[in-house]
Amino acid sequence: MLEIDKIYNTDFLEGVKNIDDNSIDLIVTDPPYGVEFQNNKFFDDSKEKVFSLIDKWLFEMYRVLKGECHCYIFVPTLELDKWIFSIKKYFTFNNLISCRTYTTNRYLKNNFYFNSQHIIYASKGKAKRLNRVNWIKTSEVWLNDSRNPEPKKYTYHYPSFLPPYIFANIKPNKQIKTLHPNQKSLSLVKNLVLLSSGEGDLVLDPFMGSGTTAVACIITGRRFIGFETNKEFYNIAVNRVTKARNMLIERYFPKKRGK
Repeated sequence: MLEIDKIYNTDFLEGVKNIDDNSIDLIVTDPPYGVEFQNNKFFDDSKEKVFSLIDKWLFEMYRVLKGECHCYIFVPTLELDKWIFSIKKYFTFNNLISCRTYTTNRYLKNNFYFNSQHIIYASKGKAKRLNRVNWIKTSEVWLNDSRNPEPKKYTYHYPSFLPPYIFANIKPNKQIKTLHPNQKSLSLVKNLVLLSSGEGDLVLDPFMGSGTTAVACIITGRRFIGFETNKEFYNIAVNRVTKARNMLIERYFPKKRGK
């Protein structure tokens, strides 16, 4: 078994050989999509490469995941059918989660905007129960409705179309600077981790990118293993992990200030 709470600068299919069967409590990952992403300086996103490997990736994810545990995989609109088809070979396909994003401002002739992020929610066999997480806000109408005897700020009925506010690093008409061309919202990943794991559980991200899943695990008290082949992003991820750990130490063990 690999060392825990560490990101490895190696290919997932190489590193996963050292992970035991049924040892992972949750998988959260944003793999190459197979949409011919133009900025191929960072990784090979060609259809040929991705769809020649997708079954191998999913087989290994299934092998290491514990029974009834969850898997969240970010997927593209244009190749959604291929991803769902492949995932159904191994996992139980539970739902498709979507959220509006603000990443498309360019006018598209004879088409609709590509401004939705999709996430496949799957599990190894029947899915265990989701945790109660203060994530989705109760509507103001229901919160103030006199028929609601015990109004609560949050609801624990989770919609498959998520409200935009959960993408904290995206704002209308303004893309906040990120460390990775496809960096995902820390608030979103953190809440996925909270929904589908407990403190001390082990989370796997086969395509770690800039380290968002690892940071989410540190914040929420989970353990993690991740892989990132690109040296530049690997270094960014390790740096983010170090900063997150230092911030946590400072929060609970603040240094004494001068008188």
